[in-house]
Amino acid sequence: MGFKSGFAVLAGRPNAGKSTLLNALLGSKLSIVSAKPQTTRHKILGILNGPDFQICLLDTPGLLVGPQDDLRKTLLKTARNALRSDADAVVLLVDPAAPDPDFVSELSALKNPEIPLIVAVNKSDLKASGLADVEAAWAKALSPKAVLSVSALKGNGIPALLEAVKALMPEGEPFYDRDNLSDRYERFFVSEIIREKIFELFEEEVPHACAVQIELFREAKGRPDEIMASVFVERDSQKGILIGKAGRMIRELSERSTRAVEAFLGRRVRLELQIKVRKDWRRDPRSLKEFGYFE
Repeated sequence: MGFKSGFAVLAGRPNAGKSTLLNALLGSKLSIVSAKPQTTRHKILGILNGPDFQICLLDTPGLLVGPQDDLRKTLLKTARNALRSDADAVVLLVDPAAPDPDFVSELSALKNPEIPLIVAVNKSDLKASGLADVEAAWAKALSPKAVLSVSALKGNGIPALLEAVKALMPEGEPFYDRDNLSDRYERFFVSEIIREKIFELFEEEVPHACAVQIELFREAKGRPDEIMASVFVERDSQKGILIGKAGRMIRELSERSTRAVEAFLGRRVRLELQIKVRKDWRRDPRSLKEFGYFE
């Protein structure tokens, strides 16, 4: 058998664990993870290379019902377009529960019927019994190529899922250099790391109202890289929360972000954060385009 190379879309509802699954499959942290829903805003391509295969894994925003603003509409459109793409496989990540008929109906209407489907029942480590019934229910509802139980967080079932995806990939040359982990640049991942730390530190609506833009990324020999990032919020009150009393919160955000960026890049950085107000940017198509949400 020759070399296999293809694309697989990771799909599911918000908080299904798609980003955790992408990181588990790659064996490296590429997509940000948070317990809060709708963390993923961009299509993130992770490139998994093996001795006889290259699988390009596309992490997508969650399939959110009832979007309320232009940003969420854009995220939903991104996820839907991925399901209608010419990918070689779709991996649908679901919770260990019986299928919701409305979700199954929506998914069936969205998905390209020519693309093979694998259902991965996630969080299987949290369900002590009844997994076989859950798997059977999903098999009946969607007639996928395979239904597998996994734990993206603990790594259970990941090798079997990888083999199932690999089996659906066509033979062909690799699409990307085999040293690449993604098609994104470092500055994109730096902005995502900062956004992840915002989700860790702040509650309620504040993280969802934030957009991060890298204004300066200058590599330097013999000294730390210089990075300047702007964090955009929608209201002055949100800016005050991010800064905190006597600047305590922005210092904590900067310190956490710096440590994580240095761990990701493998080198020292000097990170400067600025908090700016862009009123109602999530409802402004020009701002959404500027921040990279129209792809």
